[in-house]
Amino acid sequence: MTVSCDNVRSWLSAWIDGERTPLSSEDFERHLAECEECAKSARTLRGFLRTVSSAYVPAEVPASLAASLQRMTRRSSSQRRTHAIFAATAAAAAVVLVVFTLLRPAPVQAASLAEAAASAHEGLVSGILPLDVTGANAAALSRWLTERVGFRVVLPKLEDSTLVFNGGRLVPLRGGYAAVVSFQRNGEPVSLGIAPRHAAGRPEEAPRTELFRNMKFATRTIRGLNVISWSEGELSYALVSHLPATGRASCAVCHGANSGLKSVEEFHGMRR
Repeated sequence: MTVSCDNVRSWLSAWIDGERTPLSSEDFERHLAECEECAKSARTLRGFLRTVSSAYVPAEVPASLAASLQRMTRRSSSQRRTHAIFAATAAAAAVVLVVFTLLRPAPVQAASLAEAAASAHEGLVSGILPLDVTGANAAALSRWLTERVGFRVVLPKLEDSTLVFNGGRLVPLRGGYAAVVSFQRNGEPVSLGIAPRHAAGRPEEAPRTELFRNMKFATRTIRGLNVISWSEGELSYALVSHLPATGRASCAVCHGANSGLKSVEEFHGMRR
């Protein structure tokens, strides 16, 4: 599986700072060894961070100044000046904090798997978010995601020529990560979010529900996207697209025409 340049660069600052990222150190090191442009970006960023960290050099306060400041603190009028100095120092520290925060994007925490998958789908389709990993091989993609999310991801082998995997991305969810798999059905982008059942949460949008084979499907609209949610075993899923399919039609999106699930017209049991 390959890691894209866009994704390496989006997490590069966090990795250099020793923070946890969806990509492993091996992913970064392997990519930087093969891609000179990203390696150059890493060298530039390391140099910049060294410059910033060395910009502040403490200087010894002259004895005469220290004595003068001590005398000033004994006077009530000087106390107000001291407060002003502290306020200015605090403001400067806040500016520095903002600058360091803006050096890298902070991931937005979604309240539910459905919302996280919808946001990831929007970002992937618009090109704002890159894929963490690209590839159409279901087994390799499952293995890559499983190694990083803390639960087993099993993707079906696509036997329908209208279905093609694009890759996957990890998104923050309730203190951990959810896996989002990107693929296409007849050229239409589709995203599948996967997370542990206990972390799936519940979106605010009221759903329609359908019971089918002891499974409950919840269908809702989030910012114009059709989102189908369900749970099976210890995992929960959220399927996101502009496709009109609802309920058990979500099975056909992944498993293809051979799943025996036909058009939406044959569904039953939909209710609010």
